Amino acid sequence: MKKIALFLRDVMEVYIPILSFIFLFLAFILQVFFRYVVNHPLTFTQDVIVIGFCWSVILGACYTMRRKGHVQFTMLYDAYSPKVAAWARMIGNLLIILTFAVMVIPSFKYAFFLGFQKTPVLRVSYTWIFLPFTYFLLSIIGYTIKPVIEDWKVITGKLEDSLDHRFDPLLGEVNK
Repeated sequence: MKKIALFLRDVMEVYIPILSFIFLFLAFILQVFFRYVVNHPLTFTQDVIVIGFCWSVILGACYTMRRKGHVQFTMLYDAYSPKVAAWARMIGNLLIILTFAVMVIPSFKYAFFLGFQKTPVLRVSYTWIFLPFTYFLLSIIGYTIKPVIEDWKVITGKLEDSLDHRFDPLLGEVNK
């Protein structure tokens, strides 16, 4: 069961964004070629580009969060002691969890509310375009829970320091 769940996560966060970006890129090339070389623009390419962009960005951000690849401004955070840094990161992460949790049900409802609207040419329901945002919210909440638990362990003294606080990206190693 765990293997299936991990595979489905990879489908949502890796394979769908890859495919959507490929379709986006090919549609863009087709659009430019037909518009400027053939002088006969295609209409469906705009729909493919918009859908591909939405899915690539929203679902790709989930994978970036999983890999801890988002940009972080940690100059002050790195200067803090482990407990102060843990408090700062935990408060920030709890704000993210709370904010995104509040948005889950409204985003789900909104995605289905838009079901009656369709893209101009391909007639794809807007539900399919906006539904990945609900997955994005749930994914970010899920990926943010582990650092909160880690920070709580640092605060309560069960862990000396969090891994991201000890890691020096310039040296590529963990500080001791």
